[in-house]
Amino acid sequence: MNTRQQLASQNREILLVAAIQVFRAHGINAPLQLIIDQAQVGRATFYRNFADRRELVIALMKQSFDRLEIKAKALQQFDDGFIQLIQDHIYNIPYLTALVEYWRVIVKDDPSLEQMYHRRDEILQPLIDKAIATGHCRADFTTRDYSMVTSILRSSLQGFSEADQIKLAQRAVDLLLNGIRA
Repeated sequence: MNTRQQLASQNREILLVAAIQVFRAHGINAPLQLIIDQAQVGRATFYRNFADRRELVIALMKQSFDRLEIKAKALQQFDDGFIQLIQDHIYNIPYLTALVEYWRVIVKDDPSLEQMYHRRDEILQPLIDKAIATGHCRADFTTRDYSMVTSILRSSLQGFSEADQIKLAQRAVDLLLNGIRA
């Protein structure tokens, strides 16, 4: 990779980090100029990397799924790897809160979104199958149920400080995994 390609790659990463920060603070419909300012790059640099907000959000979601895949592979060896994955969401709060409203930017039948859901399912299904087989998960649990779990976590974290978000996420995971029955 030459120096120009390295700089382009660095700028893209800087923009993605800035987007997470801005979306966490201002929501997914924050002005793109806030991201550009946070990244300290020019407007042209932003648009060389992302045609629009939709492309930016898709890039963030892909990055999030890359992280999910790495974590899922690392947890594959454990019978309760799927449970550990859910517990790990406590430490993925920046992504969870920044992308909570992705549906405001990407329509439900967008082919890119459908591809990402398919990828997510391929990543999660082995962990879910193992958790079911070893009695760590109810037998009717699906990848759609996983989406509900993460949606519950995401929606409960808006508007709080990061420290409060961690506490809320820990409580939400505890309630999700252990239920509300006495």
